[in-house]
Amino acid sequence: MKIYFIPGLGASSACFKFISLPSGFEKVYIDWFTPEGHETLEEYTHKMAETIDTSEPFILTGYSFGGVIVQEMNKFLKPEKTILIASMKNNEQIPAFFKFVQKIRFVKWFPMSFFSNEGLLFYFFARAVYFRARMKEEFKLKEYMSQGNPSYMKWSINAITQWRSTIKCRNLYQIHGTKDIVFPYKQIRKSYNSENGSYLETIEGASHILVLEKPKKVNKALENILLA
Repeated sequence: MKIYFIPGLGASSACFKFISLPSGFEKVYIDWFTPEGHETLEEYTHKMAETIDTSEPFILTGYSFGGVIVQEMNKFLKPEKTILIASMKNNEQIPAFFKFVQKIRFVKWFPMSFFSNEGLLFYFFARAVYFRARMKEEFKLKEYMSQGNPSYMKWSINAITQWRSTIKCRNLYQIHGTKDIVFPYKQIRKSYNSENGSYLETIEGASHILVLEKPKKVNKALENILLA
């Protein structure tokens, strides 16, 4: 069965290079592209889904912002399972910082140059989220951040901070690290206290870049979900 993987904001599918799947499952990557003008999240998601073969059973997996995209795809697709890695699944899990950015209309007031791959925002965002000094030297920032286009960055930051959950996906699973600074684990865990039939795989000590930092544990979590 094919599993379609969508990376995090600005990241390339190279972030999944250490991810391996059980026998019988195939990885297929869907990468980001620059949106056209004032394209809505719904319109963008439909375009991303054009590469998905719906004539056979499939699974969707989204990392970070990719997790938002696969949930939006559930509005018009019927995957066997939907897996979120270091992402958010409902309004309870939306970080307070995202709500603040949306409230002050951050994206509207800052110039386009601020969102470029040479701009301060891109640099600090990428450093904080996808790269940590204590990681091994081979984890090069540019290798994983393929979408530095300012139009894409501005659109994406606006889309993810404005996103609100409007559906409950069937067969939804989450994999999350306890040291995630983007989507704090404590908030993720708390949202499960009032839910029945929900599924969370916890990766102890893992940060937001758990797919690179602790791939063996992520692979085990994926195996538990896929073979369940």
